[in-house]
Amino acid sequence: MTEARAERSRIQVLPIDFMGQGALIEPVDRKLHDIAVEYCRRELQDGDKINLTHFAKCWVVLRGEEAIGFAGYVLRPDVPVFRVSGDSAVRATAMLVDRMRSFFQDNGCRGHEVFVHISSKERPEQRCAKWDESLKDVGAVPSDRYSVRV
Repeated sequence: MTEARAERSRIQVLPIDFMGQGALIEPVDRKLHDIAVEYCRRELQDGDKINLTHFAKCWVVLRGEEAIGFAGYVLRPDVPVFRVSGDSAVRATAMLVDRMRSFFQDNGCRGHEVFVHISSKERPEQRCAKWDESLKDVGAVPSDRYSVRV
């Protein structure tokens, strides 16, 4: 295998880094950034709307100078335990959600997602009464996620 061919077939994962802040944020490596943006535009639904600066960190997988993969990560609050019961469950749910919403907004999460864990393994009697109605009342929607232990 020639050296040029070996370089084209070599796969590497590179981070997309930025410098500056606010309106003055710029990619450290413009060419790498543009390759990642083009990959997202081409390969992902609504990929043309992805803004790489909205990720805490992102990486592009390259084979030579061709992007063959991309990953972006964000930190999201996750509420693994949420339980209310009794005659005032609906009101208590609304109050708890309002309090948590304020807390998350105070901590920079305004406009961001927060995950609420609802186990698919629970028996119906283990769930809060009217849990599905309560989620609907606060605007919750199903989330396409898998859990991976690190």
